Amino acid sequence: MKTKSIMFLAVLMFSVFAASAWGGSEAGNNTWYGLNAGNTTMTGIDNTFIGYASGNQNTSGDSNAFLGAYAGNINTTGHDNTFLGHEAGSYNTIGYNNTYIGSYAGYFNDSGIGNVFIGFNAGYNETTSNKLYIDNSDTATPLIYGEFDNNVVTVNGRLGVGTQVPVRQLHVVGDQAVFRMDRPYDTAAFMLVRTDLSGNPLKTFVVGADASGSNNGAFVINDLGTAVSGAGIRRMTISNSGSVNFPGAVTAASFTPVSSIVHKTNVKTYENALETVKKLRGVSFNWKESGKPSVGLIAEEVDKVIPEVVAHNDKDATGVNYDSLVGVLVEAVKEQQGLIQAQRETVAQQQKTISALSEKVTELERMLIMSNAVSKAD
Repeated sequence: MKTKSIMFLAVLMFSVFAASAWGGSEAGNNTWYGLNAGNTTMTGIDNTFIGYASGNQNTSGDSNAFLGAYAGNINTTGHDNTFLGHEAGSYNTIGYNNTYIGSYAGYFNDSGIGNVFIGFNAGYNETTSNKLYIDNSDTATPLIYGEFDNNVVTVNGRLGVGTQVPVRQLHVVGDQAVFRMDRPYDTAAFMLVRTDLSGNPLKTFVVGADASGSNNGAFVINDLGTAVSGAGIRRMTISNSGSVNFPGAVTAASFTPVSSIVHKTNVKTYENALETVKKLRGVSFNWKESGKPSVGLIAEEVDKVIPEVVAHNDKDATGVNYDSLVGVLVEAVKEQQGLIQAQRETVAQQQKTISALSEKVTELERMLIMSNAVSKAD
């Protein structure tokens, strides 16, 4: 008898508890559990409210899932929200399509749309829409921040790929190529911008690839603009063949062109070098871009005399390999020195002849004097 009384009392207490925990209407496929949960829902359907006062003031909001005490507490018409955590989305009233996970996540957002806040206090003070916050505090600069409407994601910290201890804002570690960027348009792969302390650009360089066909292109560093062939001046170009172009001066301690015999065949001495050099024209000029004065040769003119030392693009002569001219100049100097030596020998021989003739003239003068003296004596 005593056991039956205890069981009856337990059932009675459970019924009272269930009655006090259950609130709102049973219509519309709603499920809620907890004192005052979904307490004022009238027309809202397909809601799940679990926790003390979760969805407490919901009236017509539907398709919401609130889990945690005071989660979505004053939501009225907001729909398609998921709030998990104590007081998550507590101040939401009409906002919809939001996902808040963590105690106090999205706490003050009352009408935002399409937000995702993950972590304790994440997005606590954020009141707008289409935001992503991942953090464990109410900071306005969360570890991961995003804007769904602008396709923006920001990492406020160091991002490691292949490493758990990044030492820079982006630190990539891998045993193969760790980075690849495919660009179907003529836009820069990188923009390097030097700014002042206020973030205003002071100098911009763009880095990318320029291509006109399969395996036919160049690596380019351009000055200004956002496209490798756009505004500004190309500061460096590495062509598909390996040629490198710098439009300005290049300074180095030394340059060593490859010249070993192991790389060469069909070697022979350059002939008629002096006559070749005589056909070249040294000029002084000013560079159009900088206005600076300089001296040198004209590529188009050299191309008609020694095309082997001239660089070309698809159509025209573009530059002169002055290093290669050294061989021609060496042989020209040797040829000229041979001519000078021959002239020296000729002059020496002529000097001997002149000396011999001078001696003969002196002898003739002596004999003439003696002859004149004999004639006077007679």
